[in-house]
Amino acid sequence: MPKLDIFQPAQVFSSEPPPFSEFGFRFLAEGDSWFSIGTLNPLANSNLLFEMVFLRSACAVNCAKPGDTLRRMSQVNTDPNFIDLLCGHRQRIWDGLLLSCGGNDLIEALGSPAIDAQGQPVPPELRLLLTRDERGPATMGARRYLSEPGWQTFSGYLRANFEHLLGLRDQGLSRGAPVFVHGYAVPTPRPAGAGFGAGPWLLPSLERFEVPAEDGPAVARELLTRLGQLLAEMADDPARFPNLHFFDSLTVPIDAALPNTTGASGDWINEIHLTRTGYRKLGVTWASHIEAVLDGEVEVPKAKAGGIKAPV
Repeated sequence: MPKLDIFQPAQVFSSEPPPFSEFGFRFLAEGDSWFSIGTLNPLANSNLLFEMVFLRSACAVNCAKPGDTLRRMSQVNTDPNFIDLLCGHRQRIWDGLLLSCGGNDLIEALGSPAIDAQGQPVPPELRLLLTRDERGPATMGARRYLSEPGWQTFSGYLRANFEHLLGLRDQGLSRGAPVFVHGYAVPTPRPAGAGFGAGPWLLPSLERFEVPAEDGPAVARELLTRLGQLLAEMADDPARFPNLHFFDSLTVPIDAALPNTTGASGDWINEIHLTRTGYRKLGVTWASHIEAVLDGEVEVPKAKAGGIKAPV
C-alpha cells in the first residue's frame, strides 16, 4: 500500500507543480506539529502525515507549522498559503481537507494563569485550571482540577473557529468537500521537551496550579478525552458543521510514557509528540477511516431539511 506523498506549498507554486492528476486522492493539509515536526532531531523526526498509508495513491499539500492553533490556521495574514490553496487565487478542487488542530489550542488555553500580568485575578471562565482554593472534593477525580466555565469558553472558541474554517472551504472550488480531523493520544505530563527550549508543554501549567504530580496523567486524560468528545459532537452536527469527520485516536492503543522521564518513552518521543512507531499506529488506522468515507463505506450524518446555512 502506498504512503501518502507530501508536497509543500512552494512546490505547488513553482514552474513544475506536482502531478496531481496521477493521484487517486488529493488532500490539502493544515495543522500543528503533529503534521509538521515534533522534535528538532532530524533522525528521530516523524509526523502523522508521514505514516499514513492508503489503498490507492494519495498526496497532500502540507501547510502545517509547529505551534499552529485553529485561529491562526484560518487567518490569511498568518497562513496565506493555506487560504490561497483553499479559496484564493491558487485554489484547487481537493478531495478532502486533513486537519490536525485543537491540541495546541488546548495547550495555549491551559497556560492561562490565575493572576494576569497586572496582578489581577483571571476569572475561571478565562482559564482551564482551578486554583487550590477553588477545587472540589477528591471524589470528583481529575474533574476537580478543571474550570467548567473555562471549558465552556474553550468549547465555544473551538466551535466558532471550525465554523469559520468550513465557511472558507465553502467559498471556493472545494465547497462541501469532506474535512477530516483527528483526536490526540493521551500524553504523560513530564519534563521531556523537543530541544533548544521547546517544551515541555503540559507540565509547567499543571505545576503552576499546584496539581499533584501523581494526578497529572489523569488530568491529561480528562482534557484529551473532552477534546475528543467536543470534536465528535461537532462532526455529529452536520447542520452547523457539514461534512466534518472525526477520527477518535483514543481507540488506537498507544504505549504511554513513564512519568518523570526526559526522553523517548513508550510511543512518545517527548511530552506531546509521538515516535515514528506511535504515529504509524494512528496514521494507518486514520487513513483507512478516511478512505472508507471517501468510498462511501461510512454513513455520513445528514442535516435536516433546511438546516444547512448558506456559505458566507
